[in-house]
Amino acid sequence: MMQFSLGEFSPVADGVLVATAEPAGVNIGLVVDPSGCLVIDTGSSPEQGAEIRHQAERATGVPAAAVLVTHWHYDHLFGLAAFTDVPSFAHETVAGWLDRDECREAALGLSVEPTALTAPTSPLSLAKVIDVGGRRVEAVHFGRGHTCGDIVAIVPDAGVIFTGDLLESAGPPAFGEDCHLKEWPSAVDGILGLVAEDTVLVPGHGPAMDRLAAFTQRAEISGLYGQAEYLVSQGVRLPEAYEAGEWPFDEPVVRAVLPLLYAQLAAEGKVPRTRLPLA
Repeated sequence: MMQFSLGEFSPVADGVLVATAEPAGVNIGLVVDPSGCLVIDTGSSPEQGAEIRHQAERATGVPAAAVLVTHWHYDHLFGLAAFTDVPSFAHETVAGWLDRDECREAALGLSVEPTALTAPTSPLSLAKVIDVGGRRVEAVHFGRGHTCGDIVAIVPDAGVIFTGDLLESAGPPAFGEDCHLKEWPSAVDGILGLVAEDTVLVPGHGPAMDRLAAFTQRAEISGLYGQAEYLVSQGVRLPEAYEAGEWPFDEPVVRAVLPLLYAQLAAEGKVPRTRLPLA
């Protein structure tokens, strides 16, 4: 039986709080105004979403005014059903994912009835300003990365950025089948362009990150793709790729993502070719 739980909401800046929801260790954010709060990500089930809402309103003393989902993965989206009476924002690709077999399988694996899941009411393509009372939260899609629909939540008056799973500090980034490895560093660049020395970056999973940690992870993701691209150009095939390369992540991570790297490179027409010796 999957165990669902929610930690306490703790401040990371003035009027900005974060709690961790299990079983996925996902960060749930709150941006608080005297008239209401914005909830960022919703947990792994409708019931957990309801608990998040209850604890958010209890911790802040104000009602949930709106909700933002950073991307379509279950631990961020499946609690949205608890917020059907308030505006909900997400990338325009999120609603379509609810109709896919992968979503149904993820729901059933969590003992969640797929028909209980709900889509966001306010899809966005590039950017949207969300007014939380008198506070401004900027929801921005910087491009494809962890998924094709990643949204970053920027809280300018607090110096806080919720990055979703474009950045993670609980471990290496999650390189799923739906990620876009070539474009991911560019999406992170959009975040880094806004980062000052004292900016607090709240990743999708794990403790808050600073500018150096974010730059480092961006370089690692770029290095992962770049190394695979170089090996392919040198005619190195997938079974020999790990031993032939110099990798920024541990062996299990690299071995797991190498087939995806090679598949995405092949989709661009980049495949290993045998080099004939010079006469």
